[in-house]
This record gives sequence, C-alpha cells and structure tokens, in this order.
Amino acid sequence: MSIILAKVGLSLAALLLVGLVLYKRAAITEWLKSRGALTLMVAGWILFRLLPFLAVYTIAGFEPTSDVIGFWNMASAAAAGKVVYRDFWSPYSPFYSYFLGAGAKLWYSPRMVVLIMTLMDGVALALSWLFYRNSQPREVLLYKALLYLILPGSLILCVVGAQEDVWMWLFVVLAWLVRQRTQSVVAYSLVLALGLLMTKAIFVLILVPLFLLETDKIRMLLTLSGVGIVTLAILYSLVGWEFTQPIGEASVLRAPNVLSVLNPWAMNSIGTGEKFWNWIGLLVSVGLGTLAAWRLREAHFYQMLSYVWVIIYATMMIVQQSAYSNYIFLFLLPLVFYIINWKDRTQVGLLLLYNLLCVVHPSYWWRMGMPKYLTPGDVFASSALLIDYLMQAGIVVLTIYFIWLSFPKRATIQG
Repeated sequence: MSIILAKVGLSLAALLLVGLVLYKRAAITEWLKSRGALTLMVAGWILFRLLPFLAVYTIAGFEPTSDVIGFWNMASAAAAGKVVYRDFWSPYSPFYSYFLGAGAKLWYSPRMVVLIMTLMDGVALALSWLFYRNSQPREVLLYKALLYLILPGSLILCVVGAQEDVWMWLFVVLAWLVRQRTQSVVAYSLVLALGLLMTKAIFVLILVPLFLLETDKIRMLLTLSGVGIVTLAILYSLVGWEFTQPIGEASVLRAPNVLSVLNPWAMNSIGTGEKFWNWIGLLVSVGLGTLAAWRLREAHFYQMLSYVWVIIYATMMIVQQSAYSNYIFLFLLPLVFYIINWKDRTQVGLLLLYNLLCVVHPSYWWRMGMPKYLTPGDVFASSALLIDYLMQAGIVVLTIYFIWLSFPKRATIQG
C-alpha cells in the first residue's frame, strides 16, 4: 500500500500548490505579462518534470514499476532488433516500441522510459501553447500552463506513472499546426497517420469527426488510406494477423466504468465483459463527438477540437470496459486550457477532486485484486471495498459532469 500512500501524499501536496497558485492568480498573471513564453515553458518543465524525475529516481533511488516495466520490455526488445507483434507482445501501435527503443540505445534503463514521457509531455504542452495562442491573452495561457504542470493528473501520471496518453493530443495538435504552416491537407493527414502509428488504435476515433468536417475529403482519405494500406501490407508480411494485438486490449476488463458501477445493483445481469458493450461504447463515444463536431462546424478549429476531444475520450473512459482512470491524462490539456472556467469555484473544485481520484484509484484497485462487484453485498463486504466502489462511482459521475460541460450548448455555438 506504500505506493498508494505515496500517490495520496504527492497528490495532496500538488493540490495545495494548485490552491496557492489559484489564490495568487492576479499577482502571477501580472508577473507573467513581462516574461518570455519559451523561457517560462522550459523553466516550468525543468521545475515540475525534470527535477521531480531526478528526485524520485536518482536522489530517492526508486525504480520504475507497473506500466513502465511493460514499456521497458517493449523498448528493450525493439532496441535488440526484434519485430513487434511477432517477437514480442505490444498493445500499442507499431512505431511506439521503436521510438522507445531508440531511447534505449542512448540509455539502457527503464528510467529512460519515464524520461521520454516527461519530454513528450513538455512537447505536448509547448504545442498546446502554440495551438491556443490566438484564443486567449498570453499571460492567461501561461498561467494555465503552470496549473497543468502542477495538477496531480499530469505531474504524477507523467513522472511516477509514465503514462503516454498525452501523445495522442500532441499529434493531433501538431497535425493542425503543420496544416496552418503549409496549407497542405496531405501534410496534415500524414501527421495524423503518424499519430495513429505512434500511439494507440483509439487515436482513430478522432479521425471520424475530423474527416466529417474536412473540406478536402478526397485528399485526406487518399493520404490516410495510402499510409494505412502500405503499413498493413508490411505488417502482414512480417507478422501475419498478429498486428491485431492492440485491438485485443478492448477485451481486458478494468474499472471504473459505467458497467462496473451499475453491475452490483443489477445483480450481475447486464453482461459485463461481453463484446457488444465495447461496440456500444465506441458508437456512443464517436457518436457524441461527431454530433458535437457538427454543431461546432462553424467554430474555430481550436474550439471545436477542444470540446470534441474531451467528449470522445472522456466518454470512452467510462463506457469502454478496457479503459481506466489514467485516461484523464489523455484529455487533461484541453480541459485545463479551454474547457474549465478557472474563475468558477465549482468547476475548479470538482476538477481538483477528479484529479485526486483518477491518480489514486488505479493503484488502489490493482492492489485490491481488481475487484468486480456482482451484488450490493460485494460493495459493503469491507470498508476497503466500499472505498474502492465509492472512488469508482465518483470518477464516473465526475467524468459525466465534464462531458456535459464540454458538450456545445447554444451559447457555446453562438460564442
């Protein structure tokens, strides 16, 4: 339970720091007006990513655990020249292991994986700054960047958990920035294709609303299809149908999700674990995101993408049986930069609670033996199980709240 206590302690410390930053909002934003964005971004990354990394893994001497070991196994195998899916198992897209493997060539240690995650998080933050720079005053964006860096959902999941989910946001933002610079749909589509090859299969979900809103659908389709056909042909020639390994992740039962919370009250009669729930989850996620995208088809791209991204991936987090609360790291950047009204105490308070629950629950649930609740009696079988269930229910309810907050209302569309 030491890792759970450590995450609770670190989360509370981070939240206290967030509270201080919120209390000093006026003074901090005034100070930020006269500071260079690049200097502040680099300093922020060093202070809240590199130094915590050094403190945890060098000074304190902790060894990476949990997901990092799996990432390291993939990275070391890729560095040894082995073929993904054939010689080693991977739930990720094919380029992911080789990107980490390149890092293993420079530093052969699981700690390298964590360092790469911190670097990619810094890149995602910098690209987000560029993406939103015309939407808000620069000092406000810098203030939000500071908040992002110290929120438990990014700080702990990045430095301690070494989660890679933020990479997907990185690539979709990079794709749009490339399009703005080059005015090329082909270049835009190539970066999107690279994002799919570098991250997870679920990256494809955002391509549906993006394709719907695309004015040059033919070039986008031809580019994405061309990359896809070539990639699948190469993979099939090397590994056969083993390249479908990432799709198999959808059958892995995790928590929390809507089904895990409702199941005990339905006396285990709703069919948790059945594949049809995964298809329903995909339809709900993409359907809500596509509806939101259509409603925002006349809005600025940064506005549309922010709302749609949170809707799709927050919905996926609670309707897909294989998702878990670490996925907050996937949509935290647009939530912080654009969705949350940082002057609204209710929104801010719920976001801080959400961060705490999402950071602590995965470790707690795992060390409880990944409990599955079949009846109400299972929920109340012990205080430890009740705590787990309440955390699950809290995460699901708060996720629904942020989905609702992100869904475009009439005022949003007109604004």
